[in-house]
Amino acid sequence: MSTQLLNKFWEVVIAAITLNPEAFRMMEGFPQGNRSIFILLLLVGLSNALAQAIVLFVNRVSRLRFVLCLLISALLFAFSYLFWVLSIWGVSNLLFRADVQFGVVYRTLGLATAPLLLSFFIALPYLGIPVQILLSLWNLLAFVRGFSITADLTLWQVFWCGIIGWFVLQVAQRSIGRPVAGFGKWLSNTAAGTYLVTDLRQLEETLQTGFGNKRTHRRRRR
Repeated sequence: MSTQLLNKFWEVVIAAITLNPEAFRMMEGFPQGNRSIFILLLLVGLSNALAQAIVLFVNRVSRLRFVLCLLISALLFAFSYLFWVLSIWGVSNLLFRADVQFGVVYRTLGLATAPLLLSFFIALPYLGIPVQILLSLWNLLAFVRGFSITADLTLWQVFWCGIIGWFVLQVAQRSIGRPVAGFGKWLSNTAAGTYLVTDLRQLEETLQTGFGNKRTHRRRRR
């Protein structure tokens, strides 16, 4: 990607973050649009992985494995997002007769993730959950705004398309998607070289145990 094209790409991404509808029109005529969206999804996945980096710290992962885990998390996010695209594409065509191509849905939903580039702020103490909710709503607004343009649907049709598509995605993840999720978890654990503790209660217990061991060690040194 040339410097000029890269600058144009970031202009489109920033426009999508500000919920500018022109961003989604521009992406449809953007050179190497599919490739650009995949890069955006990787960056969003990396930002999300950075927000979850505390999991790697708690599990005492080495630096090399730490970087490897971040890259794998970014790839898993990008590929898993295709299931969301597939569900929206199916719902919009079957229920709302949108007659929209899969590539259009892929580019639109991918660009709508632009606000999630700020996902690393989820790691902020005490503000993580509010930031996560804000970014989710921001992402939803970008999706509704963009898909209503590229699919030529009303805002309410797009809204219900998203709701039904999300429900379809949840069902798929809990059925045919389980082997894929299991493979992703295995891949992450393999890259980390250990079983990653991701459960919130387990993380809390691990943190308390770690801090307790440090305090005990300091007392012994005194």
